[in-house]
Parts: sequence; C-alpha cells; structure tokens
Amino acid sequence: MISKINAAVEAVMDLIDGMNNFASITRGALGTGDGLACEIAPSTPSEVYMDKNAYIPLTLALNGKHHDLQVLSDTLNNIIDTLTRRTAYPAGDGWEIVDITSGNLPRIIGREDNNAWLMAGDLIVKVYRKDDEQ
Repeated sequence: MISKINAAVEAVMDLIDGMNNFASITRGALGTGDGLACEIAPSTPSEVYMDKNAYIPLTLALNGKHHDLQVLSDTLNNIIDTLTRRTAYPAGDGWEIVDITSGNLPRIIGREDNNAWLMAGDLIVKVYRKDDEQ
C-alpha cells in the first residue's frame, strides 16, 4: 500500500508529466541523460490537530538536466508557473493537495563534463492528511 505522502507526490508527478516536457519526471536522482527528477526534502507537519489529521507543507526538490540551458530553464520555470497557478489539485483516499507554491525558483547548480546543464528548484506541496481511523 502506498503512503498518503507518496500518493500526493505521485499525483504531482502525474501533473508534471501531463505537461509534455522534454522528458518524463522520475523520483530520486537524475539519470545519465537529459531528464527531470524530484524527491521530498526534509519536511515536518506544520499543524497536527486533535483528531490527528495534519497539514503538511512538503518541500519537493525539482531537478533537471539538459544540454540546452534555455530548454531546461524554460521547462522548470513552466512547471513551477503552471502548478502554482492551478486552482484545483488532486486528492485521494486520506489525503488532499490544497495548494502548490514555489519554494526556490530554478537556478543553475552545475554543468557536467558532457556539457549538460544542471538546474534545481523547489515546490511547496501543501497536503492535508486525514487519518483513516478516528
């Protein structure tokens, strides 16, 4: 069974893949070629309620690699712009994304020996987690 947090992350990944970027997004580290990847950065619930439901702002690191800096920059900026401008977000059994905001805008973090550019940005995915048993 997938956890509620992982289900919310996969829902965000599905939204990103629906944008028809230069590559599908994967979870974890970037591969050897051009690509997009994301992973949860350390996050903690900002509010835990008496019924043990919680509001959790997840920091989702968004990384990209591409040989063309303009393509990479446009892609990451478009992902962040599109997701933060939505008015409706996915929900599932026991979880709901209530908002997505930008953490850090995309920035260059390096260049590989093969001249591929590396960029990173952050999304803040605000998840309301509802406990199953109350």
